[in-house]
Amino acid sequence: MEHNIKIFTDFATPYLQKAGENEKADMQLKFDHSLDVFENSCNICRSLSLPAELDETARIAALFHDTGRFPQYLKYKTFRDVDSCNHGTLGARTILKHKLLSHLPRKQRNTVLGAIALHNRNTLPEFISDDLRICTEIVRDSDKIDIIKVLIPHMQNVRPENKATLMGLPERTGQVTESVLQEIQQKKQVSYLNMSCLNDFRLLLLSWAYALNYKWSRREMLKRGYVEKLMAQLPHTSQIQSLHAAIMEQLNS
Repeated sequence: MEHNIKIFTDFATPYLQKAGENEKADMQLKFDHSLDVFENSCNICRSLSLPAELDETARIAALFHDTGRFPQYLKYKTFRDVDSCNHGTLGARTILKHKLLSHLPRKQRNTVLGAIALHNRNTLPEFISDDLRICTEIVRDSDKIDIIKVLIPHMQNVRPENKATLMGLPERTGQVTESVLQEIQQKKQVSYLNMSCLNDFRLLLLSWAYALNYKWSRREMLKRGYVEKLMAQLPHTSQIQSLHAAIMEQLNS
């Protein structure tokens, strides 16, 4: 994996160097996030005892999953796909354009590219190969666990420089969007498109409890105290507080 980490680092470093003074922190955040998602994928893979090639494929996909974030932010100055472009698709195209994974066998490379293109979909297509599904699920879980870690402190102390990280959503004390609340009450993953404020984003992160695929991920969400930290930032209403028990039951399953 050392070779792949070097390829990723060599690709990302010029973006970090080109970033303006107000953009460096956001670019560095995505670089660090990619390495942390890779580490999460290693833990999930170890918990699953996968065949060697599939194990390696999932880890490579996790490492490169946010390749598209670098050209996306350079061009649009946002990480919000709806206001720019699909960063998963852009990532796969960027890897092909720069031949970053040309050293991999064709089948393995195609699985990695598929996982990257699919990792940010709300739901996965029904008819994909078992290997692609497993790799994409590992990337999605690894991504979610780290995104929550990154966002909790940003949401606790909202500052103007955190705008890109928080997708430009405003802090509206005491407010939640009804459609977002309904989605999580129905034990569904909240849609990004329905969010209109930071409390909606906090509920989306909590709703990921229902979207995690592997026991390691659910246990990690519990171990890191994500539920309590997010609940503490939300309005203390009966509707919000009533979500806690179902979320904890899901994570303990």
